Amino acid sequence: IEDHYYVTGRRNNNSSNDKTKDDKMSRFWAGANSSDSDSSSGSDSAYSSDEDKNAGGANRWVDFSDSDSDDDEVRVVKSGKERALDIFGNHITNIRAAMKSRDYYQIQTEFDELAKAMIKAKKVLAEGVPRSLVKILVDLEDYIPERLADRAAFRKLSARQGRALNRMKLTLKKHNKPYQVVMDHYRKNPDNDDDNDGNDPDG
Repeated sequence: IEDHYYVTGRRNNNSSNDKTKDDKMSRFWAGANSSDSDSSSGSDSAYSSDEDKNAGGANRWVDFSDSDSDDDEVRVVKSGKERALDIFGNHITNIRAAMKSRDYYQIQTEFDELAKAMIKAKKVLAEGVPRSLVKILVDLEDYIPERLADRAAFRKLSARQGRALNRMKLTLKKHNKPYQVVMDHYRKNPDNDDDNDGNDPDG
């Protein structure tokens, strides 16, 4: 607009200049109003966009809250003891499955994890050792020597399986010492009904 104004200012006719100036000023103010209008429109558009974004954000938070609410409805809060027993149970189940399939490497792997879980839950075990835990320790103590005694079968094992079987013998000897009293008590009073889940390793 200013460039155009400077060009038209070179004319000598005063009235023409005045008219031109008036026309230019009209155009100038019209342009300003148009610019203001565009700016206002842009502002309105930006505000609307911000509102949409804010609305979307609000909806996202609502959805998040609803999701949390749903989770809260189904979430079961367990005590440290209950969580420890669940972990023991999972490892015991996996060990028994491996005993049945005679996967000694898997037995070793699961037993190592069970031993770690028992160390972490020593406060729980100080209150009393679960019978299912004592049972698996006793069963493994009988199972491993039986498998090692079968020399023909042992010679057919892969190197990894053979090492795992030998290692389990040493691991059990060291690991079971603190639990020998409860294990002896179990042997004198074995349960025929409780914890009888049909997972006889030789069945």
